[in-house]
Amino acid sequence: MPTFIDLFAGAGGFSEGFLQAEYNGKYYDFLLASDINPTCEVTHRMRYNYQLGLNTEFLTKDITDPDFLEVLVNKIHKSSGNRDIDVLVGGPPCQSFSLAGSRKKNDKKDDLFSYYLRVISFIKPKYFVMENVYGILTKYNGEVKKRILNEINSIVDENALADFLRLTETYKSRLDLKSQEAITVEYGYRKLQISLSTERILRRNSAEYLQALETLQSMDLPEEQRSYLMSSILLRKQQMEVPELDNFCDRLSERFVDAFRNNAAVSEEERNVVRQALNLIKRQYTISDILKATKKEINGCQLNNSTYKEEFDGITDVLTADHILDIFYTACDLLERKADSAQTRSIVAEVRLAVNVLYENVLDTVSKLVASLNNVLSATERKEFSEVADAIRLYHINNEIVLLASDYGVPQNRQRVVFIGCRKDQPLITSIPATVTGSDKVTTSEALDDLLYIGNNSTKTSYDETTYQKALFGKPLRCVLGQKNANEGEEMHSYIDWSKRGRLNPERFPNIKKPAYTSCNFWSDVDESDLSVIELANHQTSNQNKVVKERYGLMRKYGSWAEARAAEPDNPVFKTNKRNYTLLGAEEQAPTIMTIGDDYAHYGDNRSLTVREMARLQSFDDSFVFQGKRTTGGDRRKVETPQFTQVGNAVPPLMAHAIALEILKNIR
Repeated sequence: MPTFIDLFAGAGGFSEGFLQAEYNGKYYDFLLASDINPTCEVTHRMRYNYQLGLNTEFLTKDITDPDFLEVLVNKIHKSSGNRDIDVLVGGPPCQSFSLAGSRKKNDKKDDLFSYYLRVISFIKPKYFVMENVYGILTKYNGEVKKRILNEINSIVDENALADFLRLTETYKSRLDLKSQEAITVEYGYRKLQISLSTERILRRNSAEYLQALETLQSMDLPEEQRSYLMSSILLRKQQMEVPELDNFCDRLSERFVDAFRNNAAVSEEERNVVRQALNLIKRQYTISDILKATKKEINGCQLNNSTYKEEFDGITDVLTADHILDIFYTACDLLERKADSAQTRSIVAEVRLAVNVLYENVLDTVSKLVASLNNVLSATERKEFSEVADAIRLYHINNEIVLLASDYGVPQNRQRVVFIGCRKDQPLITSIPATVTGSDKVTTSEALDDLLYIGNNSTKTSYDETTYQKALFGKPLRCVLGQKNANEGEEMHSYIDWSKRGRLNPERFPNIKKPAYTSCNFWSDVDESDLSVIELANHQTSNQNKVVKERYGLMRKYGSWAEARAAEPDNPVFKTNKRNYTLLGAEEQAPTIMTIGDDYAHYGDNRSLTVREMARLQSFDDSFVFQGKRTTGGDRRKVETPQFTQVGNAVPPLMAHAIALEILKNIR
C-alpha cells in the first residue's frame, strides 16, 4: 500500500483525510507525522496510536533545525524497515501569508516552504502536496508563488544530471573555444557540476552525521558529555564546503585580477568589490546559516514591534544573496565604464555572465547548454541530448490548484491553495474534481443542529436523543464527500450521522477504542489510567455574561454584526473592543473557521461556538478528540496549543480526503 507522512501536521487534518481515502482496494499506510508543537503530538498519538492502534511515529521538532532531515529519515527507517515514502503532505504555517493577518518582515514562517521543499528533494516521494492560504498567490505581487514553482522545478534527478554532464563534456569540445557559445557552455557546465556536487555533499554529510550519532548513542557516557559531543557533531555537519564552488570563484577572481593588474584608471578599492563579492559567494552556505540563525533569533527573542527590530532587519538585508549581487553588479558596471580596453571590458562581462549562470535555475542552465550545443550535434545526438535534459527535472507541476472546502462536503467556504508535485514517473495531477456544488452543498444546520442542546457555561459529554431526532428531520442523505447520489455499494448518511459514526473504514480499525481525553500538553506526561473516556468530547461553551448574550441575540435578530450596530447605534451592548463577529447562516456554509471560537455567533442560540462545533464545520469526526487545554494565553502559548487553535489551523479532513483519493487513483 502507498505510504505517506504528514509534516506541519498540527491536529491532523491531512492525516485524517488520507486515512479515510480508499480506491479499488488501495489505501494509505501512515508512517509518521511531525509538528513543532508538543500538544499536537498528544492529539496525534491519542488518535492514531492509542485510539486506532497504529504504529505511526510522531516527531516533535522544528523543521528549521539543522538536523531535522537526518532525524526525520532515521525515525522513519527505524520504524518502517526502510520503506520508501510515496506521498508527503503538509501545510507550512500560513499566518504570514494570510490576507487576514499582518505580513511581517523576517517572519520565520515566510521561508518554511523552502525547508519543506528541501525535505522533498531529500526523500523524493512520488507525490507531494503543499497546502497554504489563498493569500500566498498575491503575496509580494506574486513573487512567493513564483518562487515556490521555481523551486519545485529546480528539484533535480541527480543521476540524470550526471548523464547530462557526461554528454556535455563530450560535446563542448566541438565549439570554437573563443566563441560566446563556448564561454556560456563552459560556465554552465561548471555551475551544474557545482549543483551536483553540492547535493552529493549534503547527502554524504547527512549519512556521516547519522553514523556518528548512532555511534555516540551506543556509548556509555554522562548526559552532559553526550549533549556536548552531539552539539559538536552537528556543528561539524553544518560546515558546508564545496570545492567545485571554491575553484569556480577562485578562477574568476584570478582572471579578473589579471585584467586590471596595470589599470591606473581603476582604484584598488573599486577592484576589490568584485573580488570580495566572489569571496562572499564562496561562503554562501555559511552566510545562509548566519541569515537563518538571525531570523530565528528575531522570532525567538520576540523582537517584533521592538526598538531592535529595524536594526536586526538591516542585518538580514545585507546577508541576502540579492544584496551581495546588487553590489557586485554595480561594481561591474563601474569597471566596464572605466576599462581602458575592449579585452578588459570583455573579461568583466564574462565574470558577470559566470555569476549570472551560477545563480540561475538549474533547468535554465540546462536549456542554455542545449541551445548552445544543438548546432554542433547530429539529429540523433540532439534527440538523445534533449531526452537526457528533459529527464533532469524530477517533478512536474502545471500550476497551483485553488480549492474550496465546501466543494468536497465540508460545510465551510474555506479557500485554500495546494501545490501538487508529481514525480516524473507518475501521472500529472492538475485538479481535484469537486464532489458537490451549488445548492447541494452541506449547510451549517446540517452539521450542527444535533448539538444545540448545550447551554451557557456548560459541558456536555454525551448526545441528547431528543435533539438528535429533531435535527435529522429534513436532512438529506449523502455519500462521505457530500454527494447526494450514490454509486452502487456506497454508503449514505446524514452529515450528522457521518460525524457520529465516523468516516474511517471500521474493517481497517477493528480494535478502535472509545474517545478519550487528557489535559496534558506533553506525551511523556500522559498516563492511560488517568484518561477520561467519554462519548462526546470538546463540547463546552464559554461563560458569557448577560451583555455578551444580548449582543449575540441582536446579531441574530438583524442578521449580522454590522447590521445590528447600524440598527441600534446607541445600544451599550455594542461597546466592545471586539472588532468583528461573524453570524453563521443556518442554510449557508460557514466562512473560514479561524482559531477563536468567540469570533462566531451561533445561528440557533445566543452564544459562540464550542470546539466540537468548530470541528464539525471543519469535517472532523466526533471521535477525533482535541487534547490539551481548551484555551490558553500569554507565555503558555510557547508550549501549549489550545484546542481552538488546533481546530482552526487544521486542513479540513474531507478536503484532504478528496486530494488523497485523486492521488490514489493515479499513483503507480
